[in-house]
Amino acid sequence: MSKKEKNGVKPRGNLGTLFAIGSSVTLAPVLARRFKDARAKGDKLALADVTVSVAALTVGVLKVLRARKSSGAGKAES
Repeated sequence: MSKKEKNGVKPRGNLGTLFAIGSSVTLAPVLARRFKDARAKGDKLALADVTVSVAALTVGVLKVLRARKSSGAGKAES
């Protein structure tokens, strides 16, 4: 039987964590390019859009890392 947390959700494994962080990291250059283009054009709405996207990306990565830390999945098994 698989391990489950109290709420019945299976904890994310190493592959899931790496996928979540990796997909977020691959989005970073796209956001950087969008930010650069928005600054060059002086488009305040596009700047706000990129800023919110970066904030959401950061929060998502931090939530994955916090969940991984609290689940104890980062500890070496003996």
